[in-house]
Amino acid sequence: MAEKKFYGWKVVVVTAVLYALLGNFGLAAAQITIPVMALDPTVGMDRTMIGIGFTVFILMQGLPGPLIGKFVEKYGAKNAFLASSVLIIATGILLGLFAGASTAAYIVLFGVLLSFSSTLGGQVATQTTIGSWFVMKRGLAMAVTMGLGGVVAFSFPLITNAAIGEAGNWPMGFFLISVMGAVSLVVAFLLMRNKPADMGQNPDGMTDAQLQEATAAAGDAPADAGAAAKKGGVFKNAQSMTQGQAFRTPAFWLILTAALSIFVALNMAVSSGVLHFSGLGIDATVIAGAVAVQGIAAVAVNLVIAPLADRIEPARILGVCAGLTAAGALCAAFAQPGDVVMLYLYYILLGLGFGGNTSVMPTAFANYFGIANFPKIIGTVLLLLSLLSGLVPTIAGIAFDATGTYVTMFAVIAAICAVGALAGFLVRFPKRV
Repeated sequence: MAEKKFYGWKVVVVTAVLYALLGNFGLAAAQITIPVMALDPTVGMDRTMIGIGFTVFILMQGLPGPLIGKFVEKYGAKNAFLASSVLIIATGILLGLFAGASTAAYIVLFGVLLSFSSTLGGQVATQTTIGSWFVMKRGLAMAVTMGLGGVVAFSFPLITNAAIGEAGNWPMGFFLISVMGAVSLVVAFLLMRNKPADMGQNPDGMTDAQLQEATAAAGDAPADAGAAAKKGGVFKNAQSMTQGQAFRTPAFWLILTAALSIFVALNMAVSSGVLHFSGLGIDATVIAGAVAVQGIAAVAVNLVIAPLADRIEPARILGVCAGLTAAGALCAAFAQPGDVVMLYLYYILLGLGFGGNTSVMPTAFANYFGIANFPKIIGTVLLLLSLLSGLVPTIAGIAFDATGTYVTMFAVIAAICAVGALAGFLVRFPKRV
């Protein structure tokens, strides 16, 4: 009887689509839609209030993280994707109908409901799924997942801008979120599988004999110990640490610092980037094109990272990503009125930095601390990232309302990212035997 073809690479494709539609589309659409809504004379919203909405959104990306980690651990990623799809369908409709009715409606619907819905079907479910299906090729699989997700996502700003149209029909941008949720519901129900055992298979498509050999080579470590540290490759911990053990290592905080700097830059971009360049007199369609190019840059960097993530330590790659993001923030700070070159440089560098981060940040944590407790650890990581970076949009809005410019904030972001780049290169690894 012929052996079944390994289902893991189909899971990569499915997970990439779900991550893009559930985890990314809502924020991508809001990034274009909310500035149009805020400038609608019938709505009228100052920059501080816009920033508060994004701050709440970011906080809700992290606050439920530990609970979502436990949900995924207990019920599986597929159920998380399904629940996320249903919630996003409902939330997109409510946003289109009521987001402009009041400040409270905007904050609750966008900041709380959309954020929680997208987080439920976002990084924890995605990273847990890939971590379960792949061990030896985890870095490659994660990079391919994020790269494919970027291929799907690069068109989101253009689609949203086209739906809104020249008339500024901003509710259509929100209704599109529901459409993507409906597509995700079908994809997750028909095609998602939580782990290799669901298909009678082993991680990486290994045979039982190969799995036993890998386990034995790792010194009788757990079955995920194909990720043992080995000569000539990156460090992959054969023994999974508990969350408490991870917190007591300098490596955890250094990796977190590198990732945090990039999240700070992203939060500045999604809340204030479009408004900043609009204020420089650049046309909305041109800005939407630049935001789309950010997605293309994210895909490109993942194509580069894919063959490298299992050869070069992900923490080091993360440091490079933070450096690229710092350079991008400086481009935004130095941009002059009508400066389309700086606009595109900013979004390209941001795309390279954050696109690389989406792949190497979870891989860095999974490799260093093991996969057994990964859902709990990454859930807490997302909580910390959101808490520590969540005030950036509100601070930026307050700074703009006080000074009339975002320039100083972009300069501060560049300095923070430079610190993050250094942190990525300070991580130390156990000696190889």
